[in-house]
Amino acid sequence: MARLRQQKETEERKAWREANSERLMWEMFLRVHGPESVEVTEEDIEKTNDPESKEEIKAELAYKKLIQKVLAHYKEGWIVDYGNMDETEKAFAWLLEEFHVFEDRENLFEMDYERWTDKLNIKPDVPFVEAIRAIDKHVGSSDWREICYLQVHQDAMMENLFEKEENRRASYLRYKAQHPEESEDGED
Repeated sequence: MARLRQQKETEERKAWREANSERLMWEMFLRVHGPESVEVTEEDIEKTNDPESKEEIKAELAYKKLIQKVLAHYKEGWIVDYGNMDETEKAFAWLLEEFHVFEDRENLFEMDYERWTDKLNIKPDVPFVEAIRAIDKHVGSSDWREICYLQVHQDAMMENLFEKEENRRASYLRYKAQHPEESEDGED
């Protein structure tokens, strides 16, 4: 009986993953590359004296404005609808779709993980598993990271980032042990 229950749960999870992984990847993509990823403001233009930096800030703000305008045309928040877009919006939406399709899932997941650890102020000495738990708790579930169509790929992606982050954490702890005089303010 337990085996049948586990098989049913596995099948339900597979169906859920097939129905939701692409949407969840799109949501992750937008967290990393969408309008909220633009952290500069109009005030930043006035704060800098470097003409190139001013133009870059203006470009980022223009990107934010255009992506917000284009995303307003998406159905269900993640399905592109080119109708009622002007030519510039259509071109931008097409490029956005191409960028999304060719974004490496593992790199995207790593960038999103870093975004969450920064946002939640998770220190570099926190183990990966604890950091993931903290993010899951903040978000309300683990769904935010379920971006792979197949469970085997999801498991491999999680394992790869686990290994990378635990190696990074070990290096950080070794460095801190060798340089105890350095303050927490100087960390990466």
